[in-house]
Amino acid sequence: MKVLLIRRENIGDLILTTPLISMLAKEHQVDVLVNTYNMPVLDGNPHVTNVYHYTKSHHETSLKAKIGAVAHRLKTTLDIWRTGYDVALIAGNWNKRALTWARLSRAKRVISIGEDAPAVITDRIPYIQEKMHLVEELVQLARPLGCELRPGKLELYVTPAEIEQAAEKISTQNKLPLYGLQISSRKPNQRWPVEYFIELAHRLSQREPCRIMLFWSPGSSDNPMHPGDDEKAAVIAQSCSDIDLIPYKTSNIRELMAGMALCDQIVTSDGGALHIAAGVGKPVVALFGNSDGYHWGPWQVPSRVLEATDNHVNSLSTDQVYGSFIDLRNEVLSQEVTG
Repeated sequence: MKVLLIRRENIGDLILTTPLISMLAKEHQVDVLVNTYNMPVLDGNPHVTNVYHYTKSHHETSLKAKIGAVAHRLKTTLDIWRTGYDVALIAGNWNKRALTWARLSRAKRVISIGEDAPAVITDRIPYIQEKMHLVEELVQLARPLGCELRPGKLELYVTPAEIEQAAEKISTQNKLPLYGLQISSRKPNQRWPVEYFIELAHRLSQREPCRIMLFWSPGSSDNPMHPGDDEKAAVIAQSCSDIDLIPYKTSNIRELMAGMALCDQIVTSDGGALHIAAGVGKPVVALFGNSDGYHWGPWQVPSRVLEATDNHVNSLSTDQVYGSFIDLRNEVLSQEVTG
């Protein structure tokens, strides 16, 4: 069958959908509708036949860009309608905008989560009441198609050329352990303080000879469209000039994927970068403020999940994060020795 999978949300949501895509692709053709923001995570994915995309209007600032986005959305709409699908699958809970795309697909069956969904959704998966990781929740959508497989790992495909470019930027001739610190988060309650990252970097460097890659969301904090952490990264880099810390500025998701692929272990708060780290198979120490670790935690990679008791990562001390990092590092090294 031809399946159109609709995933309109953020980068992390799409990455966490890749195990479902892989499961469906074992029996069916899978095409995916995404937006231009999250689309790069599907580059090179062998389980996706066609990728349709559109631009969210609030991501464009100029009138010319907005007109171009509308024109491309019309083309995407026509392409989906012309193709026609056996099944449209809304990844996650149903919503009106995703449902509009499902209708355009002319699918005979529409699958989504939500028993309160309108009748056009033919297969309604009940809302999940038990504690469950999002990956496990999403694969429930494959059950109406007879797929009972267990979900595998997250799947991101970084090319050798991309990794080589990233390696050239940091000069990887040095064989010291390479640790990643990712400082950005979209949610304020998930932002660990700059001074904590500075202290953590110094403690890791004092413990053993190592190199540290600093990752962050590019851009100024006062950018109304895409606020970034250039200022925070500059403070950390200046305060860590006495250790081997490499500010790794990225301009797109693919560069972040390639940079993280070089690391031996990563610290990051919950968000898209966390799932990129897990998607390239890296051990992760994940910091959670006002989101649930059981639902959004690292999927099928060695990890430590630290959850703040007051819903803000500020309450996680450097002692806690450092201790979890070293504990995880020792576990990974032990597993490598035992094979």
